[in-house]
Amino acid sequence: MSPDPTAVVLCVAAEQLSLMVRGLVLQSEGYEVLSASTLEDALNIAVSRNPELIVCEQPFGEISGIHLAEMLKQLNSWTPILLITGIMEAAPPTMAVDAIMTKLDGPEAFLRNVAALLHQSPSKAGSQAA
Repeated sequence: MSPDPTAVVLCVAAEQLSLMVRGLVLQSEGYEVLSASTLEDALNIAVSRNPELIVCEQPFGEISGIHLAEMLKQLNSWTPILLITGIMEAAPPTMAVDAIMTKLDGPEAFLRNVAALLHQSPSKAGSQAA
């Protein structure tokens, strides 16, 4: 599956290194990448830019990645969310997360998940930011 060259992906992580690495991987495949390292930035960007996909890290600073995903889903219920966890334990099920993977799964699995979620994402007709 080739990427949609106009697809905008919001990456949310507390660590700058995680944001940088994920951003480079996504950009190398043609995606436009937005980054947020704070809760406030993540929520603001989700509202103002309407990304086609949100990649969220677990844990995320003081709150869990799942709690962050639930907050983001309330803002944009149609936006798929990929949760990336460093913990090998299974994350608790939640309707806010569309897919879960571990950091150990690597960049190829990450890109497969991104492409699959973008492919199944509903149309954003009429919801583009001005």
